[in-house]
Amino acid sequence: MIAALTFVLAGCGTDPVRTLEAVPTKDPDVLVAEPDEPKFRLAPPPDPAALTIPNTSYYGWALLDRQTGTISASPNATSEGNTVESMIKPWIVADYLRRLTEDGQYPPSETLDHLRLVIIDSNDPLAHLYYVRGGGDDVVERLIEICGLTDVTIRSGEWWSTWMTPVDAVRYGECLADGRAAGPRWTRWVLEVMTEVRGSVDEQISGEVQGGRWGIIDGLPPELGAEVSFKNGYTEYVDGWHVNCLAIHRDWILAVMMRSWAGLAGAADGCAMVARDMVHDDS
Repeated sequence: MIAALTFVLAGCGTDPVRTLEAVPTKDPDVLVAEPDEPKFRLAPPPDPAALTIPNTSYYGWALLDRQTGTISASPNATSEGNTVESMIKPWIVADYLRRLTEDGQYPPSETLDHLRLVIIDSNDPLAHLYYVRGGGDDVVERLIEICGLTDVTIRSGEWWSTWMTPVDAVRYGECLADGRAAGPRWTRWVLEVMTEVRGSVDEQISGEVQGGRWGIIDGLPPELGAEVSFKNGYTEYVDGWHVNCLAIHRDWILAVMMRSWAGLAGAADGCAMVARDMVHDDS
């Protein structure tokens, strides 16, 4: 977790769900749709009021259908957002690995161990180390440019304070999934490591070991959750917990962002609730 800063935005409205224009998928790598019909699928609810998350000063969500490129989202998903916190760590890892490959280099085993811990334990000091090695603010600038993001604000020197909307969060997730972020050599590795995130809500042991296996994954059927790469971001601020949940499946990408007064456990339940309300059983 990172030291608290004040960041306040208005709460979410209750207008009908909006469907945005399709977002083209580039260079699909790992999580591409398979021809067989899945048993479970995610679809946005017809009534956005069903996704109300209690005890929040802000919440928003976006769901990207990777088959069509269509984004369905809460009414505020392009106008309001949240500080990303640790949700940005897979980008820091992917960007570092891609740039090494572009320079004709292969990371030593110690570096790969470090980068794995950045994701699975949400290790803050190591994340900051590789953020600095990647050029600091340039790391986030490349995120915006390479992933085609449109509503991102950089706070210089603070990767965790990067501000992003839910729609850009699913575009970021697609960038991780389709190979633009890590490149063809490392995309599979990054997505696989993202399935290995560990630790419960209660296991916030230190800045080096922070439990992150909760949220969207808890709202999915086990067989669907087993196919998901994910990363959460979370820090307690004076205006509540800033919590973000990102999940990447071969068919869809879901992002939920909020500022919650219900504590980390309550916010985690909010992410699970949104996912649970979107699951459809087609068996």
